[in-house]
Amino acid sequence: MSTIGLAGSGEVAAFIARQMVKEHSVRILGCGNDSLRCDGAEEVDSASKLSKGADVVILCTDSDKVRDALLRSPDGLRSNLVEKQTLIDMSQGDPDDTKSLARELSEVGVTLVDAPLHTENTAAILEASAILFGGPTLVLESVRAILEAVCPTIIHCGDAGSGHAMRLVVAAVAACNRLITYECAAMGAKNGLTLADMATVLNKSSGYNSAAARVLPALVANKRTANVTLGSWADDLRKASAVGMRYGAPMLIATMTRSTLDAASNRLGESATVDRLADIWAVDSGLPTQGAG
Repeated sequence: MSTIGLAGSGEVAAFIARQMVKEHSVRILGCGNDSLRCDGAEEVDSASKLSKGADVVILCTDSDKVRDALLRSPDGLRSNLVEKQTLIDMSQGDPDDTKSLARELSEVGVTLVDAPLHTENTAAILEASAILFGGPTLVLESVRAILEAVCPTIIHCGDAGSGHAMRLVVAAVAACNRLITYECAAMGAKNGLTLADMATVLNKSSGYNSAAARVLPALVANKRTANVTLGSWADDLRKASAVGMRYGAPMLIATMTRSTLDAASNRLGESATVDRLADIWAVDSGLPTQGAG
């Protein structure tokens, strides 16, 4: 059993805490407006209490502002970590910022790795989720058992920062797939096609994609497929576009998708789940809405 200090905010951080407390001793520090309560975990009120004696410290926030404040404030995590301690960043970070921070922390003997959890639905963590790890192989092996308590699928993507880069790739593709699935399903519905028939054909043809495989059957059954929010996805696409432009790889389709997500957020609210995107097409096409929330 390991002693883990978890600082964070949001539903993903709460999920991680609930999973880890089943197998490890967990301390939690809520950030921002999030108390991050978890039965079985010890609540602490400072970064120093969180990190003292911890085998690893995990950071998982749902906003860049909270993440930066926790890392860079005078009494934050950065100033309370000690030599040979490992910091696992499971937040939605910028890969270049992660690389820079990893270099800075290495100068004082602290190892920073990034291991964001990509999941659209924490209730179905085994089916289509993964932890995307960026950092040395030896560090991965030393923390593998801790991470596997959250998700059994762990993919080593490269050096520090590569996990965050991979997460942006996955998030951008997932968002684009979902939007084109809703758009084309609406067109098919207007032409008299049933959602069930479209699901059958798409999922057995070159039109197959993971969004169609999950979203269309869920539309037929009026079930939810995700608890990730519109605001979170829009932020992912914003980061992906910025990283692409930074390296001369403009994300043209992803940028258009981000604009749609921004518009949907304005209309439905940033906290609405991405399943509510179906509402955008439902108004004009008769496409069924998907679940609630």
